[in-house]
Amino acid sequence: MISRLPELESAARDGFTTVQLNANDFVELDEQGFEGIRSTLKSTGLSAEVCTVPLPPEVRVTEKGFNLYIWTEHVKKGIRMASGLGCRELIWSDGRARVLPWEGEVIGLKEQLLQFLWILCDTCGQYEMRLLIEPLGPRRTNFLNTMGETSDFIQMVKKENVAALISLRELSEIGLDEAGLRRFGNLIAHVQMENPMHTDGARVCPLPGDGYDYRPFIRILREIDYEGIITLPPDSGPEGLRYCQELWANA
Repeated sequence: MISRLPELESAARDGFTTVQLNANDFVELDEQGFEGIRSTLKSTGLSAEVCTVPLPPEVRVTEKGFNLYIWTEHVKKGIRMASGLGCRELIWSDGRARVLPWEGEVIGLKEQLLQFLWILCDTCGQYEMRLLIEPLGPRRTNFLNTMGETSDFIQMVKKENVAALISLRELSEIGLDEAGLRRFGNLIAHVQMENPMHTDGARVCPLPGDGYDYRPFIRILREIDYEGIITLPPDSGPEGLRYCQELWANA
């Protein structure tokens, strides 16, 4: 994961071959700035196959007053730009954007979110991209908190290019155990791998001797024939990358 665009060159030096970009970093750039990113990707040999949904962090899709027209045009522009950088997966892991009110009618707000995701999928489809939704624990949102709930909602979207992603740090929060990973294996299209022992939920790269045994998780990914991308956190360096590559190779 790239938290700032200047980190692209250091990611290449550390041995990464692909990066996950925050679409909000480039969606408002002018043509010159955007071409600068493409030039850096080309010069470093990096690909940008994964981007986040181009929606500012303060925007709440599940609130009254959400302007579907304005934000549809905004994300369409961002998806077009992401495609121009080689993006093939658009991930949505912002729990704040889908928080439902604790009181009052929520059916209409869920429908509003469903409509927004349908538009995202439709636009992604035009660029041969896939939308991936992450179930998140109750510390981050109060909607789509389990893989089962996320699976049901994805079916309601009724699009072929939508699936789920999971983060290792979130598995216990969403109640996804080994049996659940096997059950929903065909729905998992992207994995974010972090050290899950940090109680504040920070994204921290796995490292040798950090006190967590990652092998059971890797083995299950192997068992379900996972072939997608595994993304490491922004703090990852060459040591963390080598460690995760060894974990995968020796699972």
